[in-house]
Amino acid sequence: MFLTFYLRERIPYILNTLLTIGIVTLIAGLSLREQQNSLDVSDIFYMIVISLFFLSITIIIDYSRQRAFLKRLYTQSQNTSFSYQSVEALRAAGPASIQQKLWITLLENVHEQYMNDLDRYQHAQSQHFHFTNQWVHHMKTPVSVISLLIQEGKNEHSLSKDVLLDIEEENERFRHGLDMMLHVARLDHFSVDLQAKKIDLVSMLRQVINQEKRQFIKRKLYPTLITSHDEIFVYSDEKWIFVVFHQILINALKYSPQYENKTITIEINKEDDQSIVSISDEGIGIPDHDLKRIFDPFFTGENGRIQKEATGMGLYLVKEICQHLGHQINVTSSVGKGTTFSIHFTSKTLHSNMTNL
Repeated sequence: MFLTFYLRERIPYILNTLLTIGIVTLIAGLSLREQQNSLDVSDIFYMIVISLFFLSITIIIDYSRQRAFLKRLYTQSQNTSFSYQSVEALRAAGPASIQQKLWITLLENVHEQYMNDLDRYQHAQSQHFHFTNQWVHHMKTPVSVISLLIQEGKNEHSLSKDVLLDIEEENERFRHGLDMMLHVARLDHFSVDLQAKKIDLVSMLRQVINQEKRQFIKRKLYPTLITSHDEIFVYSDEKWIFVVFHQILINALKYSPQYENKTITIEINKEDDQSIVSISDEGIGIPDHDLKRIFDPFFTGENGRIQKEATGMGLYLVKEICQHLGHQINVTSSVGKGTTFSIHFTSKTLHSNMTNL
């Protein structure tokens, strides 16, 4: 079986050898004829036999070298499952030619790439599963509170203003949780959703502040927008960078001292070829041992244990978006004094990152 397979692959080489023998014999006969000599039939037969003998010897030796590999290759081709052990079995069979060795190397590279892709997929699936479980767990709280408040209103035959405000607050938490879930789900298809355009940072940050003005009023916190220019333009994705600013502002609201008339400062500076947005609070700050891990998924740290609704996904989402867009993000913090997040925009980062998506 394997010999037939081997010979079938080498039919062109065998035919080429036979054709070469015939041409050489013909040329030799014509040459002798010009010299008024003739080539005896027995001589022609002898030449052909000798040539075929050496051709056969060459084929037998080459087949002996490759038989084990061909046998293993045929066995593996009949097997529906493929694993790294299959590649190891082929290598152990002893690839005899450079081509076979290259095929083994290619299979190893393909298998390594497959395993890397599989690991990334499984890691992403694990993160999504973990986040979904956490999200469902956290969303139970506002749903339960809203149900209790409605029941309380029914018992009183009317919903008081305070009850409505509490419902509004819980509904806001619910809305923010839904937004977070959608943003995390969309990260896997970031390049499809990306639309780079010219954005006015001053206008956008005013929109972010206005969206959360009720939270500022309720918590007695005051936003301060400081800018070196009336308009500062950068290139980014409007929807995604809005998510970054909004999430950082939400964190600043959440971890600032409540009802103490503290300030959240948003500063925009333009320096040469880059623009920097800094969002600073006067909150509890982040301990040094937590600072390096705040962008890790599901990491909440000491502050997260204080804020029971923390999922550990907000800053992870911010970091992932900034990496995809090519914007640098830095954080500095001092316990008891506050935290500052800075996002750096340059004229090159978004374009260079888009080419890699």
